[in-house]
Amino acid sequence: MVMRILLAAVAAFAVASCAFFDESVAELRTDVPQMALYADAFNASQDRHWVHVIYDADLAAGLNAPGPKPALVIGRYLKSSSARGHFQSLDYLFSELVVNQSAFYGELLDLGNLDGRQLLLPVSFNLPLIMFDKKQEAQISNSFTLELAELEKLAVASNKETKGSWTALGFGPRWSPEFLYNVVQLKGGSFREGAPLSWDASSLAQGIQYLREWTVRANGSAAREDEFQFKYLYLPPGKSVQEGRIAFAAMDSSEFFVIPEERRASLSFRWLAGDGKLPISDGIVYAGICRRSSGKQAAEAFLKWFYSEDTQKTILDDARRFRSSELSFGIAGGFSAVRQVNEKLFPLYYPSLLGRLPPARSLSAPAILPSSWPAMKAQIVLPFLVAATGPDGSGTDTLAARIQSWLKRQSSN
Repeated sequence: MVMRILLAAVAAFAVASCAFFDESVAELRTDVPQMALYADAFNASQDRHWVHVIYDADLAAGLNAPGPKPALVIGRYLKSSSARGHFQSLDYLFSELVVNQSAFYGELLDLGNLDGRQLLLPVSFNLPLIMFDKKQEAQISNSFTLELAELEKLAVASNKETKGSWTALGFGPRWSPEFLYNVVQLKGGSFREGAPLSWDASSLAQGIQYLREWTVRANGSAAREDEFQFKYLYLPPGKSVQEGRIAFAAMDSSEFFVIPEERRASLSFRWLAGDGKLPISDGIVYAGICRRSSGKQAAEAFLKWFYSEDTQKTILDDARRFRSSELSFGIAGGFSAVRQVNEKLFPLYYPSLLGRLPPARSLSAPAILPSSWPAMKAQIVLPFLVAATGPDGSGTDTLAARIQSWLKRQSSN
């Protein structure tokens, strides 16, 4: 009896093992935690295919490790030189009507294209924005965007000084390193994959100078801006805005839309813009199918299911029902790459988006970035920008030196 049970268990394991490598079963490797929920929903929706999710925080590096490749990869920085060689062209999915090419934002689709081949399909994205109290609405000239020059002008009008010290400041560019980064990008800094990183040195220097002059014009000096930040900005930005300590705060859409609805009720926003362009935040999520992998039929079936409007409506419904929308914004942590989903569905789940959806023609995608960009940006680029715009300042030539020092530390670890 015991032997029969053991033999039955072995046989079941063998069948399961064979099925795992069948075309009806796909491994989905991702750095997006929400994909586990979506895969569960897909698996429950039909009985022909199965998607098995593996989470990998360092997704691009993991693809270069020895061993079998996943059928489906969904995550960030997949077009970097270290990752893109693993992916097959997906153009056939358009001709076979598995996914609708015209449904995507053009800027995002183009970024997933290499030499005329669609290697990656966009999944989700975010945008930088400027948050403020709803009482400021009437002062802002554009209902969609807030340009840098207007932000400076409006912020200065909110400054309050007592006995030589600021007691309220409209806005400080250096309060948010990400804001500094977005400004230098809007000014043409053009960070992109190089060896390992390239940028436009002249435009970067001009962007830094612009930020330094902004701080002096608006707030007296970087030292006074820092003093105010140290004394007063210990609360979440939304709270500081609501209390009137500051008038504006910079953040990402992925941060703003997870602020609880009751706290967001008195707040509004505009998309950060420069010369009419809205910079798309780094970390756009893409999907790709590996060339040397099994389970491609299941991967294709998942993509067809995922990109349907009905599926994404269900995802948004479930997020609201289970309150996961309080932890993660929208689809896979951002706006859907499918325009109709944003235009028709997002305002139903995020009412503050009604009449404020980003105009597709204004979106500006970042360049291809190295797979090591998250660490490089956090440890080198952002600290550099804070220092370069600070009280002492530092020349743009130190960025290259910082990168070389960082690379040496990485190689010695």
